[in-house]
Amino acid sequence: MLIRKSFILILITVLTSCSSYEILNIDVLKPAKHTFQPEIKSVVLVDNSRPYRGKDVHSVKALSSKFSVDTIWVDNFSTLSLISLKEELQSRMFFDSVYMHPDRLKQDDRLINRALNWQQVDDLCKQYNAQAVIAFEKDIYNTRIQVDRTYAYDGNLYGYLDASGVILWRAYNNLNRELIYKETQLDTISWDALGYNMEDIARELPTIKASLEELAIYMGSQAADYATPLWESQRRGYYATGNFHFLQATEFVRKQEWGEAVKLWKYVFDNYKKKTKARAAYNLALASEMLDDYESSQYWLAQATETIGSISGASASVDKKRIISYSFYMNKRIKDMQELKQQIGGVVE
Repeated sequence: MLIRKSFILILITVLTSCSSYEILNIDVLKPAKHTFQPEIKSVVLVDNSRPYRGKDVHSVKALSSKFSVDTIWVDNFSTLSLISLKEELQSRMFFDSVYMHPDRLKQDDRLINRALNWQQVDDLCKQYNAQAVIAFEKDIYNTRIQVDRTYAYDGNLYGYLDASGVILWRAYNNLNRELIYKETQLDTISWDALGYNMEDIARELPTIKASLEELAIYMGSQAADYATPLWESQRRGYYATGNFHFLQATEFVRKQEWGEAVKLWKYVFDNYKKKTKARAAYNLALASEMLDDYESSQYWLAQATETIGSISGASASVDKKRIISYSFYMNKRIKDMQELKQQIGGVVE
């Protein structure tokens, strides 16, 4: 019996003498870059561009050879981007309806830089019973292929292909006839390959046309961030051990019972001193965020900052950096929530 009691005492001592910092993965709703007023229920996607033509569009450097190719075009670049944008917007379920106008509106190369006029916007919105238009206005693209010999891999050849693009987007609010945004989107996607000879590299890399088609699809999906909120995976941390109350609270966190964890961390904050008290306050800030109480989260971070301010040492320094980082994040999070309320038009859960 004495041996068992001694073992328990040693176990408790070990558990309470260290403080582990555990990581949580959570999903956070991030606001769109631009705000569509809540009255905009449906949008129309349109192609208001001309097929791109340019010089020195595709460059190739293979060992001692270097040349450019200007005869490979992807005239459906805009169509692929708009289809991808439509699919992404529909998956986010922000708008009631997302329509795509089937015809390219701009037919004259001399008007390549001309935006839609409000009569065109109004006609499109009436045709589709929508309130706004998102237009693909212009695109530029290029590719770069390079192949070199790499002695890190027994002298084999190493090749890569970069496909880069620029798209000009405009969004038109037909309810008040104001431009919601004008965005110049820049993106690059890349591939690489190893091989014994040029034929191996060519088989591993996509064709120039295929790479640009994939770029168009990728850019279309990314352009949805301009218009709609997006769920984003983020990481949070909390102090999981340090004393018996932290251990108990950790079990409640793992069961998503934040209210029970709060009771334990508040007890620690009220009855312990210095570093342990500050860590409890930090955990209470996290619990407040999880419970959508952002003002309380800021309050507890302020308490953590005040408590740990006079403590020195390496571990305290780490704690201070975490508190500062989380405080900066929460300030931004509150601003994000204000934007989300404007975009969604109500309380954000």
